[in-house]
Amino acid sequence: MLASTNTVVDGVGDVEEAAADDNAAEENGDNTSNDDSKNNEPPKPLCQSSRTKGYILLLVSASLNFEAVWRLYRKQDYFLHTDLEEINWCIVLDNLSSFYDFVLLRRLESDDDIRYAMAAACITIIISSFAILCHFDCTRLGKTLWPKMFGPNKRVELCILIFLVIFWLVTIWFNTTIRGIAGEGNEQYNLYFTSWLCLWTTFWTLERWFVASGMSSFQKFISSWPNRCKLWIVTFIVSFADFLFVLDAMRNWDEGTAATPYVNNMFANVSRHEWGFLLNSTITASIVSLCWILAEIFRRNKKEGDALKSDVENYVEGIALHLLAIQWIILIFFATMPGHAASLIGNLYFSTWATCFSIIATLIWWLRDWRKDIADTINDQQAEYERAKRAILRREEQRLAQARREDANDQSDAVDTNDSNLDEIVEEDAAEEDIVDDDITVSIASVSGNRARTDTIDSSEDQRAVCFSVRSLFVSARDHD
Repeated sequence: MLASTNTVVDGVGDVEEAAADDNAAEENGDNTSNDDSKNNEPPKPLCQSSRTKGYILLLVSASLNFEAVWRLYRKQDYFLHTDLEEINWCIVLDNLSSFYDFVLLRRLESDDDIRYAMAAACITIIISSFAILCHFDCTRLGKTLWPKMFGPNKRVELCILIFLVIFWLVTIWFNTTIRGIAGEGNEQYNLYFTSWLCLWTTFWTLERWFVASGMSSFQKFISSWPNRCKLWIVTFIVSFADFLFVLDAMRNWDEGTAATPYVNNMFANVSRHEWGFLLNSTITASIVSLCWILAEIFRRNKKEGDALKSDVENYVEGIALHLLAIQWIILIFFATMPGHAASLIGNLYFSTWATCFSIIATLIWWLRDWRKDIADTINDQQAEYERAKRAILRREEQRLAQARREDANDQSDAVDTNDSNLDEIVEEDAAEEDIVDDDITVSIASVSGNRARTDTIDSSEDQRAVCFSVRSLFVSARDHD
């Protein structure tokens, strides 16, 4: 069984650390209300805050958006209020773009969507310009009034940013969906991209306000989730948005493409099976990602502060990711091809690709963790093998040392036994030598006695007796040896 791990992407970890450092730097640069009250230092001017860049970018984006809407409005006003007899048809038919604009704008009966887009751009320009002037104001109001409205923990700026985010969420829906003036097939690319850029800028500026105020931002919220839940949250957001775009396009494509015959004909050729597969894929991705988010919320581990996944959970997650990846790769292959539902530049196209990328990124993360689990398991087994080998070597060394000690003891006992045997042999030899000496003494004594007693014997007899005694002495000594 693979060991459960608390996944941490090195590459993602480095990005999170870099983002945390940037947020810390911005927080140190913007959050002056608490430190200044302690150190009694003058607050930094508003123009040095990171939110100033957000307001400037918002002003530029809203200006470009207004310019795109204004061009569209001028074309519509020209074609709607010009008699057909006054139109130079040679120029119109010669220029395909002019002919397209003529066909498109003549079929539009109402300009409410254009007027709303213009109003949204104008409101954003006014608000962002006011915020920029307050941030760069060098008068007395720049030191007294505006710091009370704009800055960390200032509710006026918070309300303005929340209003802009909600306002542009609604504007995005009206401008870029299938019935909007920048929807699929209308080819209003400047209006489309600047609308999304305005939404992203307002959200980014709100994020910077939370960072400067020391509150939990969306980035910190996403980064705080354990395991692969970060990408599951992103997958849920983009898949749910894709579901809304697919549902809107499937229900309103006839009305939204009434001014563009070739787009209307393209959507008319999209089969119900394709729409059903798109809806099924988006719903499946949303539900699966939401389930894994809820699993992280309600998980309870035995160890506090730990969010480890079990082996079964890792296997189920891997199977779900593989099935989702296969499903979305198949969907991308035919849904984004020319003549299909998500083939035109618009919300449906980008949201479909974003969902596919997020699912594949989550799958790659799981595969990397799975390979890391395998490597950890192999390393653990190798370490266990090394520990067992060292234990066996230690036992073998101890056994050999014990055997050497036993051999040394046996050798010492044998040496002691040999020494005792040698001592006994020496003692026996000494005892035998003593016996030989006594025999010699007795023999000599007997010879002396015999000489005394036989003084009267002839000299020849004495010599024979002495020779016989000496010979008997040497014979006895040789026998002893």
